[in-house]
Amino acid sequence: MLRSEQRTIGSAMTRGTYVAAVLALGLLYPARARATEAPCDVADLAVATFPVPPQSATAYRRAQQIGDMAGRTRDADAALLGDSLTQLWPDSSVQEVFGPNVLNLGVGGDRTQNVLWRLQDERYARLSPRTVFLMIGTNGLGSGDKTCAIREGIRRIVERIDTLWHKPFLVVVGILPRGRKSSFRDAERVSLNGEVRGLLRERGHAVMVDAAEAALRCEEDQCASFTPDMVHLAPPGYAALGAAVRSALDAAKTP
Repeated sequence: MLRSEQRTIGSAMTRGTYVAAVLALGLLYPARARATEAPCDVADLAVATFPVPPQSATAYRRAQQIGDMAGRTRDADAALLGDSLTQLWPDSSVQEVFGPNVLNLGVGGDRTQNVLWRLQDERYARLSPRTVFLMIGTNGLGSGDKTCAIREGIRRIVERIDTLWHKPFLVVVGILPRGRKSSFRDAERVSLNGEVRGLLRERGHAVMVDAAEAALRCEEDQCASFTPDMVHLAPPGYAALGAAVRSALDAAKTP
């Protein structure tokens, strides 16, 4: 394998190109929050769990690019799954956390159903990561999906990961705070993260990165950890995320 292929797919960006990439790969903008949430029906669950391809040409091209990379990679110790929050995580920070042999499989705009579609790709089956990082769900939250549907989508992603890669060590970051003063659907988001934590507890061989919540929570309209949309992470936000993940991994290794 070429040396360049041992690195994560992203590249270092200037602030200008970083902001441009954020806009191009943008997470879905917030839907109006609901005061209460009705239980999920068949339609809610179907939308979040039926595998479908990315719904933009940019995201589809990205999915094909990383599928090709997965098909050529044999020695990735870790694989990262998620949306643009994962895709835009700078290479240097990713490698500080997971080491040099890591494959970033993030795709901007992904929701749970899109990750499920990508995990059907036979090229992914050629990988055998010992560690899998998952950060997904904010696009569903932003588009108005019910949290019960997002939870079921995440549950099925975990099931698929276990089938595909024989139950690797799983590192999960819950849906990060978003919106001005971290207020967007906040109670629902925190409750959902708690349910995902319960899923991981039942599964075992996994860690939930709880410190990311405190590190990235913002009490102001604008915080340095986020880009102006208050959804995507700015470089200081990725530094905080990386520190939280490293801390969780170190704690998991401690007897």
